[in-house]
Amino acid sequence: MKRSMMQRSIAAIFFGLLTTALLCHAVTAAEAERTWSGVYIDDDPAYFDAYNINGNNYFKLRDIAYVLSGSAKRFDVTWDGERNAVNIISDREYNPVGGEMEVSSSSKSRQAEPSSAAIYLDGREIHLTAYNIGGNNYFKLRDLGEALDFSVEWDSESNAVYIETAYGYVPEGAGSSYEFIRDAGVKNTNATYINRWAYCSSVQQFLYMDEGLAYAYMKEGMLEIVTPSKHLSVETRYPILGDVISDEDGNFYVVWGKANKTDEYDTDTVFISKYSADGKHKKTTGFEGKSVMGDSGNTKVPFEAGKCVSAIGNGYLMVNYARTMYSGHQSNNVIGVKISNMSPVTQESKWNIPYTSHSFNQSIVWYDSGFIYADQGDAYDRGFIITDDSGEKNIFHFYLQANADYDMYIVNETFAQMGGLVKTNRGLGFVGASAKSISENAKEEPQNLFVQIFKPNKKLSSSMFVGGEKRRGATSTDINDNKNAPLEQVTDYGVHWLTNYTDRDVIAPHAAAEGNKIIILWNERGDNGVEAYYTVLTASGDVVTPASSLGKVQLNSFEDPIYYNGRVYWACAHNGSIRVLSIDV
Repeated sequence: MKRSMMQRSIAAIFFGLLTTALLCHAVTAAEAERTWSGVYIDDDPAYFDAYNINGNNYFKLRDIAYVLSGSAKRFDVTWDGERNAVNIISDREYNPVGGEMEVSSSSKSRQAEPSSAAIYLDGREIHLTAYNIGGNNYFKLRDLGEALDFSVEWDSESNAVYIETAYGYVPEGAGSSYEFIRDAGVKNTNATYINRWAYCSSVQQFLYMDEGLAYAYMKEGMLEIVTPSKHLSVETRYPILGDVISDEDGNFYVVWGKANKTDEYDTDTVFISKYSADGKHKKTTGFEGKSVMGDSGNTKVPFEAGKCVSAIGNGYLMVNYARTMYSGHQSNNVIGVKISNMSPVTQESKWNIPYTSHSFNQSIVWYDSGFIYADQGDAYDRGFIITDDSGEKNIFHFYLQANADYDMYIVNETFAQMGGLVKTNRGLGFVGASAKSISENAKEEPQNLFVQIFKPNKKLSSSMFVGGEKRRGATSTDINDNKNAPLEQVTDYGVHWLTNYTDRDVIAPHAAAEGNKIIILWNERGDNGVEAYYTVLTASGDVVTPASSLGKVQLNSFEDPIYYNGRVYWACAHNGSIRVLSIDV
């Protein structure tokens, strides 16, 4: 099965406009046979009392409303006895009346009579194919998908119907340039709880030339690379996938690694491979992962307790990644190559390598004439750390109590999550979530969404930032303190708080940007479970679209989404399957 992102977008708009003018189908009495096909709602199995009539599946309207409750395609159903009419109200939670999702044990076929009830969608009459079976109205599933704009897919190989709320309706046989990949064997990409540290997503995504979103994943000894125009398979060279990106000529660069089980410090454990646009291997460069810590600070286990991110600029590819060192401690490390010949970047000294102790999340962008790095550090330095040619800046502090005494249960808790850096026409946007206080209150406060917008390569002060407010507090600056040393007064500048929750947390924010626009995605856990949200800002931090629910859409929580041609795209994995999603911004 294949589906096009652009076709989904166009189809969703086009068929949404037609919901009030659907053609009336001539319906006659027919025999209804029980449907034994599997049915999945956003990849979760559901069991319906459904029938097949003349080769099409028919479902109770209230059953569909019940299973779509809480999703972006939710709708309510009411009955108007005086008009003999069914009222469908879109974008409203369904109010159950009892009997939903009851399944008969009988396998006998039944007589289906044409339904005489009128159907109204948001007050306007529409015409759907419907039958009355045993006193209940059954509707053709594809008609409901078209009218209410949710995806309906039939997979003959698995004999299953797939209803997906993240997609708009696409007619059968519409064709596609993207594969909808089932049984890809990859881990879920949607973060549903706050984690102290990030991880490498099982589905890597990046912008491919001027085509749009591309993504990559590992399966059965192969690296699968999917772009809007092709699907490549290249042999896996090393067991751990860190990152995949491409350059303007369509070449692919893969960062991967292997753990070293010995204590031989001079062993290569991180590798950057270059592939041509048609997937042919050109060259691989290996790295020991050296750092300021000396030989014991070389990389023993790459991409552990954090991410691996890459950027290309001025003919160079630089990588900021998390790792465990031979010393047993964790930090980030930075490596790079000149992409023309894949020669390694050599720093003037080991002290020029950006380093943050206990960096549990990483980001990198090319900005103007240099690479800018961001790290979430809980030790030295402790905070969201920005590193550029002018050195390190702690732009956002994490509270630490006195007498931490190197207790990792205390030190590892930062009360914050990093979303990363995005480039705009006003400078860099730094996205994150955090407790609002720098005090003991941080231990009880929810983590709220924020953005800081700043010009890098400037001295850390309020003039570095665009708008926002000051965030003041006091914190310990010594994770080894065991003498109850006084807390140090600290100030963060230019903080734009985007949410003000008191009862829930923002989970794993991540962002994309284009010119004067910043788009942020994240999850929240509430009474209805985990829901995805997004907001759109100007490059100055002004809110264009306030926090808006996407329902129970799956995200790729540790990969930045891709902005392309007016939409934001991401490739996510759920229950082993990979799909591409997008929203109009």
